[in-house]
Amino acid sequence: MQQTMVLEDVLDRSSRADRPTSNPGDHTAASAGISELVARASAGDQVAWDRLVERYGGMVWAVARARGLGPHDAGTVSQVTWLLLTQHLSSLQQPERLGVWLLRTALREAYRMCRLRGCEVADTGKELSIANHLLD
Repeated sequence: MQQTMVLEDVLDRSSRADRPTSNPGDHTAASAGISELVARASAGDQVAWDRLVERYGGMVWAVARARGLGPHDAGTVSQVTWLLLTQHLSSLQQPERLGVWLLRTALREAYRMCRLRGCEVADTGKELSIANHLLD
């Protein structure tokens, strides 16, 4: 229960951060901003990559920690998630939904780490449902 609440809080903050402050109901500017950052990072722009990591790094870390992983394992999950993004950055079909892609990837990697460590693994369906709703 506490893990889900932590994840909901992180996703809520992430979702609000992606929305323009001038018109909270308009996702167009935020989506265009993310898509542009993804395109620039894919072309090798380090500043764009740093902005993506700055924007979503906390969420990726929090997902791993919310799954009950310790700092070392959460760090590994974070690194693997970002590595996977570097491998798929240029082929993302919906770059404006990068937050959802990162969330799902981090959840999957955290789940794998939990299985390796033998820790209790809860169903991630609720977290994915929350994420899809908040990051849409």
